[in-house]
Amino acid sequence: MSKKLSVYSTQASHSGQMIQTDAANNFWEQIEYAYHQNISFLGTGGGHGYSATLDTVENGIEIDLGHFNTVFIDKDANTMTVGGSVHFANITGLLYDAGKEFQVGSCSCVGLVGASLGGGVGPYGGLHGLQLDALQSVRMVTGTGSLVNVSATSHPDLWWGMRGAGFNFGIVTSATFQVYNFTNNGQAMSADFRFHASQNASLYEFARSYTGKLPDAFSIDIAIAYNEVFGGTYLFANFIYAGPLEEGMALIQPIIKLGPFDQNITMIPWKDIETSSKFGIDALACIKGNFHSVWGLNLYQIDVPTLIDAVSYMDTVYAQYPDFREAFLAIDMYASRVIESVPDDATAYPYRNAVARFLLDVGFPNSSFATAASQVGRDARSLFVPTSGASTSNIEVYVHYGHGDEGQLGWYTERKLPRLNALKNEYDPNKLFSHYNALEATYDVPK
Repeated sequence: MSKKLSVYSTQASHSGQMIQTDAANNFWEQIEYAYHQNISFLGTGGGHGYSATLDTVENGIEIDLGHFNTVFIDKDANTMTVGGSVHFANITGLLYDAGKEFQVGSCSCVGLVGASLGGGVGPYGGLHGLQLDALQSVRMVTGTGSLVNVSATSHPDLWWGMRGAGFNFGIVTSATFQVYNFTNNGQAMSADFRFHASQNASLYEFARSYTGKLPDAFSIDIAIAYNEVFGGTYLFANFIYAGPLEEGMALIQPIIKLGPFDQNITMIPWKDIETSSKFGIDALACIKGNFHSVWGLNLYQIDVPTLIDAVSYMDTVYAQYPDFREAFLAIDMYASRVIESVPDDATAYPYRNAVARFLLDVGFPNSSFATAASQVGRDARSLFVPTSGASTSNIEVYVHYGHGDEGQLGWYTERKLPRLNALKNEYDPNKLFSHYNALEATYDVPK
């Protein structure tokens, strides 16, 4: 059983400057005590995570950072400083009103800091790179109880590791990010389509044709889902283009010619991408307390035959397990030119060369379905492993899409691990922060 602590922040903004009474001082002593007593921690902000390793806290302490929730935007400096528990939903409207934009995530309820520490992918990645690439500094408490400011000039060794594996070393109480002036006056085309399952090959071939050459402002998201109203198994697709509508329409003309049975094409403010695109399914992903078994994999190529097999597989799953009909299997593709322009050795993030990601979310009604859900996820992932294009035999996965069984090599790669493990030994030697796809940890999670 874990004990939960609520930690309060007293940050405020006044006359264009930030005034901060650092609430980290209220608990860094507790972490220092836990370090000496070898009591593990799990810090939670957004409270929205996929990995089964999150369920491994026993006789530990969960630190609820819910009151580290302030946002300060410096329009002149193009920066934003946020508390450790701020969600995407807390920043998008404020940034939009300030005439700024940021790399949005996949769900408005996700914690911004937590997402960025692992990478931070999304449809504006082609314009601004990963969320971690916008990170300028963090204030944090390490696993030894030290309160430190970390940036390129302060603890630069830890700064490297924080950007890609940051949740291994401590709790971030605040972070400062670069933000950006509007692209296309803050407007983007969001195009949603629904297709019959029989049209899947043509849809996936369209995605394959853009492998490695997506325009910076263009993104593709295609998912297999189920709805009896639509005849059972079907596909939905979302295309975001952060540019003029006529340019976006030209890009998706081949999709329109495929003859979707439903579509919604509109220009929306960038701040509404998370909540309005994909026919508004973001709200379902943000419901607290639901049961999910989530599986992911990096893709370095788009193999259309594998995706065709995946449609058939999911059709069988929906027929065999009616309780799994909220499950969806998606691939997302975001432009990579800006992401790959950052040298691989500049950060701990290991997968700048991935062209897409596979994600399967098996929702189910109660814990009695967990074993069957894991079997579905494992079998689906195994379809993609042989044709993923990975250069190693590891199950390579974006750490935030990890199920928990992939291990360190799958999350962080062999080339990053020596340096990361050295940082772990220095900043969290007792492995207090080891409950989320952690370094030097072995998990007994549903396989």
